[in-house]
Amino acid sequence: MILTEGKLGIFSSKTATSLIRYCPEETACVLDSKAARTGKPLESFIGIGQGIPLVRSVKAGLAFKPTELLIGISPVGGELPQAWRKIVLQAIAAGLHVVSGLHHELNADPEFSSAARKRGVRLHDVRVPPPGIGVALDCLRKLKQRRIAIIGTDCNIGKMVTAIELDRALRHEGHDSEFVATGQTGIMIAGSGIAVDHVLSDYVNGAAELLCWQRRKREVLVIEGQGSIFHPAYSAVTVGLLHGSMPHALILQHAPARKSIRYYETYPLPPLKEVIALAEALVKPLYPAKVLAVALNTFGMSDAQAARAVQAAERQTALPACDPIRHGAKKLLDAMTPILKHRK
Repeated sequence: MILTEGKLGIFSSKTATSLIRYCPEETACVLDSKAARTGKPLESFIGIGQGIPLVRSVKAGLAFKPTELLIGISPVGGELPQAWRKIVLQAIAAGLHVVSGLHHELNADPEFSSAARKRGVRLHDVRVPPPGIGVALDCLRKLKQRRIAIIGTDCNIGKMVTAIELDRALRHEGHDSEFVATGQTGIMIAGSGIAVDHVLSDYVNGAAELLCWQRRKREVLVIEGQGSIFHPAYSAVTVGLLHGSMPHALILQHAPARKSIRYYETYPLPPLKEVIALAEALVKPLYPAKVLAVALNTFGMSDAQAARAVQAAERQTALPACDPIRHGAKKLLDAMTPILKHRK
């Protein structure tokens, strides 16, 4: 049972949307009383999820036999909405385990932990990092694996989706590839990873390095990006992730319809060429990498509008561009050929 109460939408409930896209068989229902009252199906809100019911309450959702309640949003600051506390407590009382990717740790919340202990259910705080993370040790430089990092012009823009789609395309072509999750939603989908934005700042680079080192026998890693290098709130984790993972190639993620940084509307998004130059300059001193392609999030656009957005991105950057959901990931895959051939 995925909780989105009052926030159902492709960007406002990013975690829910991604879980429904990649784990539909595990989704019993979506709890959103506001959306349920409209009588519209789930796919009318997020474009996917056909056949998955919308319910108004925990009690109504129990009819679909869920075993867990999953918090389906990833808000700025990672706090649990106050109005949702009652819903989470109702789920615990009904015997549901609770999965959360928020910064607000359910296990550290006395009310939730006490209720869970009495009912014998588990609270899973996905964002809490594993033990043993330290500073980066520069141990990736000589590995034969190829590492591809997804960077973005903003947060909440589709970097994880692009990483997953590229990894799938690589594996379909016979490459020994793995999607590396660096955020809570990616971890829920992949079943492993580290939410680097919940790691001590000195250890973010080390966390990124550790994820790659643990997968050192893989031929290719596709590393989920976080934030953006010029984001007023999240730039630190973005830079740490890039320097720690030492990628061989970058893919730039962008939403053509977005003109300013989400939640920081006074900051306009720079031109794509400027973003590319800044990113390449940022990684050059440690481990030079080039942006080889542009991935677009064209949700809400018509096919004609999306085609024009692709043409505009290619014209502005002189790089191949596509929306991996709308058009498939072949252009992104083909753009990686030089680094994959170099390994062989």
